[in-house]
Amino acid sequence: MATVLYVDDEDAIRRVVVSWLTRRGHTVHAVGTVADARDVLQSLPVDGAFVDLWLGGESGLELQDWIDEHQPHLSANIVFVTGDIGFGESENRALAKLGRPVLAKPFELVDLDAFVQAWVAQSD
Repeated sequence: MATVLYVDDEDAIRRVVVSWLTRRGHTVHAVGTVADARDVLQSLPVDGAFVDLWLGGESGLELQDWIDEHQPHLSANIVFVTGDIGFGESENRALAKLGRPVLAKPFELVDLDAFVQAWVAQSD
């Protein structure tokens, strides 16, 4: 099973995701800030992370930059989530350049499973 980091400033979404993934046997660390995410990543190994793009006054992109610099082995296992469905063309191009998948909120919980299973397969 996987160890997953879920970073989102919306407490209700964090609780639902933790419940969903935990029932599937995964270990989930859920936090609401970039600082808390860095603390988790510095102290615990994780297989992958779901990161909200907009975390109040912070950006999930800041966390991605930190991961790219400090834990590059995890960089390919970042999936962004966002409630900003109405992206314009320039935002879509910027996200495409990230080379990371993006799940639009509200996403189906089952959508998380494919990513987590891929992370599990990598660690086998």
